Amino acid sequence: MKTESNNIYFIINSEELKREVAWEWRDQKKQFFQTWVPTEADIVLIDELMPDERALVKAEIMHELEPELREERLRRNKKARERRNK
Repeated sequence: MKTESNNIYFIINSEELKREVAWEWRDQKKQFFQTWVPTEADIVLIDELMPDERALVKAEIMHELEPELREERLRRNKKARERRNK
């Protein structure tokens, strides 16, 4: 994770492209919300890539984030069940 001009961006070492690619979240504030579950549309690739390469890298990023996103969904569902059971 790096910051530049108050924006936070990340680097993924793409297995598909065999190089590093810089990216950031579309909404720089939401990324800090504990309950935010991002989608592929929320990813902004900073490096110039061909359209097919962009799709591959976004899929790689989402694949890496999947365990964290799954945990967040489970946590939110558990809280919702607890609220409904009260």
